[in-house]
Amino acid sequence: MHHNNLFFSFLSILNVFIYIIPLAFLIFTIWFALKFLKLQERKNAILQSIAERLDKQK
Repeated sequence: MHHNNLFFSFLSILNVFIYIIPLAFLIFTIWFALKFLKLQERKNAILQSIAERLDKQK
């Protein structure tokens, strides 16, 4: 009887992980995409300022 309860409690914990892991992956993917876009935006701004300085020198 005790082993049965342990097995079902293990299954319920496993069931929670099955739902949490994809959710955590989704949140990480969104965070990474936003961070990446922000970094690209910053690089573009730096490159734009360099291009403007080079245009002024001509």
